[in-house]
Amino acid sequence: MNTKKSMKDQTTEYYEKVGLGILMKTTLIVLASVFGVVGLVGWYSVSLLFGIVMAFSGLFTISIIYAIFGGLKIVITSEGLVVAFRFFSQRFFLCDIESCEQTTTSFKKYAGMGIRYGTAGSLAYSTSLGSAVRITKAGERPFVFSTNHPDTVCQIISKKITKPNNRLT
Repeated sequence: MNTKKSMKDQTTEYYEKVGLGILMKTTLIVLASVFGVVGLVGWYSVSLLFGIVMAFSGLFTISIIYAIFGGLKIVITSEGLVVAFRFFSQRFFLCDIESCEQTTTSFKKYAGMGIRYGTAGSLAYSTSLGSAVRITKAGERPFVFSTNHPDTVCQIISKKITKPNNRLT
């Protein structure tokens, strides 16, 4: 008999989909434009096939990046927290979380957006620079994620987390 509980069976208490920030959207548009220009230049100077391949390979790469990192999903259930990009996710049982606090993500701390390691040793899932939440678990690196409502997320998690001296052993 499996005694581990699944977070899938719990009721959802909070759901948020955090989209890309303006900086990331602008970066993707600029990259698409650059690949388009390179494709046009290649078309005129090398060959039509080269131009088409350059333009479509660039747009394909940008589309894949957007499909994977285009939004961050945050789900808080009665027993857990899930923060996920399309194929990459972090799952936490609320009873394992020691603290939750509002923070910010900056280029100085994380050198960009996406899945990043911070200068202070934290792991971050960020879609924009700005408001975020920092989760701390015993013996593990802190986890930071972007959210549009850090106060609400921290309030819900703080109400749910169990203090270490109150845990069942």
